[in-house]
Amino acid sequence: MERIAIITPCILPVPATKGGAVEGLITRIIEENEKKNQFIIDLYCIKDENSKEIKYNSTHLLYVDRSPIIAFVDNKTDAIYRRIGSNSKRLLDKKVLDLFIERTNELEENYSAVIVQNLMSTAIEIVNFCRGKYEIPVFFHMHNCVDVYRSPQYIRELVKAGVQFIAVSNYIKDEILCCDKNAVVNVLYNGVNQNNRIKKDEKEKATKFLYSGRIIPDKGVKELVIAFSQYIDRLDISERKEYGLDIIGFSDKKTHYEKTVIKYAEKNKDNIHCLKMISSEKILQKYYDYDVVVMPTQNMEPFGLVALETISRGIPLITTNSGALPEILGDGAVIIDRGASFLDDLEKALGRLSLDYEYRRTIAEKGFIRSKKIADFNIDNYYENFVDVISEKCENATVSVIVPVYNVEQYLDRCVNSLINQSYTQLEIILVDDGSTDSSGMLCDAFAQKDQRIKVVHQQNQGLSAARNSGLEIMSGDLVFFCDSDDYLNTDAIKSMVTKMYRDHADIVACGIMLTGDKEELFTNENCGMWSGHEAVIQMMRTNNICTVAWNKLYKKHLFDAVRFPIGVLHEDEATTYKLIYKAKIVSFTPVPYYYYYQRNSGIMGEKISDRSHYYIDALKERVLFFEQNKEDNLIQHSLISLLDGIKYIYRNTDDKKIKKKMTQAYKESIKKWKTPDIMGVGKAMSLLLWECIRY
Repeated sequence: MERIAIITPCILPVPATKGGAVEGLITRIIEENEKKNQFIIDLYCIKDENSKEIKYNSTHLLYVDRSPIIAFVDNKTDAIYRRIGSNSKRLLDKKVLDLFIERTNELEENYSAVIVQNLMSTAIEIVNFCRGKYEIPVFFHMHNCVDVYRSPQYIRELVKAGVQFIAVSNYIKDEILCCDKNAVVNVLYNGVNQNNRIKKDEKEKATKFLYSGRIIPDKGVKELVIAFSQYIDRLDISERKEYGLDIIGFSDKKTHYEKTVIKYAEKNKDNIHCLKMISSEKILQKYYDYDVVVMPTQNMEPFGLVALETISRGIPLITTNSGALPEILGDGAVIIDRGASFLDDLEKALGRLSLDYEYRRTIAEKGFIRSKKIADFNIDNYYENFVDVISEKCENATVSVIVPVYNVEQYLDRCVNSLINQSYTQLEIILVDDGSTDSSGMLCDAFAQKDQRIKVVHQQNQGLSAARNSGLEIMSGDLVFFCDSDDYLNTDAIKSMVTKMYRDHADIVACGIMLTGDKEELFTNENCGMWSGHEAVIQMMRTNNICTVAWNKLYKKHLFDAVRFPIGVLHEDEATTYKLIYKAKIVSFTPVPYYYYYQRNSGIMGEKISDRSHYYIDALKERVLFFEQNKEDNLIQHSLISLLDGIKYIYRNTDDKKIKKKMTQAYKESIKKWKTPDIMGVGKAMSLLLWECIRY
């Protein structure tokens, strides 16, 4: 059974003995998991010392030490962060991390997933700890709008690290994508109990209005008091007595804003009642006592759970076009624009719902129907929807392994047998004989006779790119893997990479490369990694993990839509792989060397660099132009650095004076056209600029 970690905000306890929307949803997950028994869950949370500890069979409660001193300091710094608008940090995050490290060291296997709930500073700590050491997919569940705790900078950092987002609405999804268009965002709606009865409304006139929630400026409570007062002030004294507005949510120790609201309500104190906060369970029971609920929200609402609770009971709702509210409510509520005429529009809405019975019932019925019609609003579906987000199903995907074959009779047996003997058997092995003049073509046919999973294509010699493209044209698999015919794979290569692809929700999985031949040594980086496609392009250019080669990677088939290898050129991987990585949402790398690369001087890459230098430089130039066309400024700069470094490499590794002259000219033209890239710092920029004058 898979083990996952859920890291709560550690503000309120879970199980949700003291309320809290986020805490309630997490409680729902662990309680449903007790029934479905799909995961073993490690729940990082704080303890409610006043409640009896609940025992679970499938959930381990790991308590974070939130001492009074830490709570005091974090509360004080919270006020500072909010005032200056800086990225928030908490002392408590270190406590969460310490517990996470301790638990990780105890486990025999890594978590299948880590889900961090709503506090990005915690997610940053977890990601930084796991980076390069643990192959664990991390999800960030975002329940609130972008702010100091969920800042644009934090979002960009998490996206680079391949963290996937879970948003409570499409509105929050759009906010995340505005911060970084490369983010992978799944929408998981909050839900409500769908067993609520519809309120019976037989009154000709609606007179009892309710606001329930926090009494803060963002909620528009003062504006509601003003609009309600304006409306009843226009009524006759006898008629006015029928009307009442209950405002539930005042604290014992009144804030400045609460005192302001009470002052505005004082004028109509017989009609407007300022009441203390009560539990969410009690307020849900009181909904049916009212004719209309009002949510005059002024800030951006991330979801609108109170709004959904209201319409699911068939109670007319007045609210605003804040954040996700229009998305959630549709035509099932009266939605007011928060513009200059807001007070007048709110007063009119109060009046119309009060006096127009048919309109009131129509709004209530539309809301009730909408809450039932959208299955994701049903809390009973919440757990399964959560599982679908974090667990991508493999379902025996077929992997098409494409092997270009040209005059490799002495190596082909080793290569193909390593594919036939893979522990993952759902394979389609495509051998493309590219006009071999030795016995390679006949060997391909012989293999096809032995294993029905093998398909053979015979074609005139057109080169490596054409051979790969032929394989892509006839493949029927869901995933693609390339293997050069003189190389071979570890027996568990495909199985391990398929498992990793679906666990990480990756579009590309790259593995480590072991050089073989005269000596055996690891070619790639020893650190694992997971990145957005955008960041993975940079990793490909700057580090030795993903690499530009096509053949140490498992790809999802859709990446090759409109992408093929260029025919008739060398360094075809330099011209192609970056496009596939750029299209990918998530790219994952395991350092385990599943791919064995056999070095031989008679191969394509054994040719003298002077004979293939122009192909290499052309491919690097095309990369710069590609990202220029896609308006990717930082990828342009990184590609330009690769181009300039590539020119220097060829210059240093050839004795051909004509080639040296061409490289010098190409270097100067590139600097003149694109300027000196400075994305890697002043030192690198200066060295690139200096080389134009002093070649070394």
